[in-house]
Amino acid sequence: MKEKPILRDFLKDEFFIKMVNNPDADTRHYWKSWLARHPERQEDFELAKHFVHSIKYKNPKKLSESDYNKLFTQIVKFKKLEDENDSYNILPKKRKLFAFIAWTAAIIIFLITFSFSVGYFIPDKKPIELSIHEELIEKIVPFGSKNTIKLSDGSVIRLNSGSKLIFPKQFANDNRTVELRGEAFFEVAIDANRPFRIKTGDVSTQVLGTSFNIRYYNFEENIEVALVSGIVKINDSQGNETILKPMEMAVYSKEEKIIKKKGFNVKLVTGWKDNIIVFEKASIDQIMEKLEHWYGVNIKIEFETPIIGLYSGEFKNETLDVVLNGIGYASGFDYSIDNNFVTIKN
Repeated sequence: MKEKPILRDFLKDEFFIKMVNNPDADTRHYWKSWLARHPERQEDFELAKHFVHSIKYKNPKKLSESDYNKLFTQIVKFKKLEDENDSYNILPKKRKLFAFIAWTAAIIIFLITFSFSVGYFIPDKKPIELSIHEELIEKIVPFGSKNTIKLSDGSVIRLNSGSKLIFPKQFANDNRTVELRGEAFFEVAIDANRPFRIKTGDVSTQVLGTSFNIRYYNFEENIEVALVSGIVKINDSQGNETILKPMEMAVYSKEEKIIKKKGFNVKLVTGWKDNIIVFEKASIDQIMEKLEHWYGVNIKIEFETPIIGLYSGEFKNETLDVVLNGIGYASGFDYSIDNNFVTIKN
């Protein structure tokens, strides 16, 4: 198989088809390792899996012209069935059109390229059932705001400012997968048959039922997973695996591609979900960056004399004015607020 296969290469590969229809330890390990080396092929990989799920193979034989025509008729019938069935209307028109084009194109490519010897297949009566789980919802929380989302399985996710969560309207029968950019606190509903997985760049976090915090911003050097209760399994793009116990944090370096474990201050890491802003030995630059994200403002620093000291403290449900007044008194600076613009001076 080619190192970077296209869709038809997946469909040609018997080892791939075996992994989809009759997976075992060998096929799972091989394709898991392959995806770790080629994360950019995830979309093609999933599309090919859906395609194989949606067809059923019979005894291999040479595909004759009459069989070819018969199969193409099945494709047309499949499209007609999709248009007539109201239960499929959960998908937007553009997505349904894409699903049909992908389906048809994949079959035609497969027929043209490999018609000399293929397994005869017929569209299953329930191929669209998988597509129901593909209706994705994207929730974006701007800086200065927070939001709470309840998922279809009962899990509750609190999104911090500057975050985005992508999740299906309805989870599949065998897994629960979401994608996060930013920061969120998860309270995952227990479901032993459906692991809950969070994708954050090069890191994937898997749980069955637990509470934990994940922080993944593009402008930060690390991805952090902090476990409050339960147990989580973390995998990175290099194939490394880390297990966390309560009160442990995994820190993944984007540059070094390694995961390290350490303890953490619960209030410092998760206080934001209860509207508590916490500083622990923070420099003035770290304080102002956090306040910008928390309140959705732009802060300009105009110091005549640099402030060298570090600040520790916490504020709950307080306005920006109150927070700046408290920190300014302790650190020795004045401030002015003009709508979303703040100027700091000493």
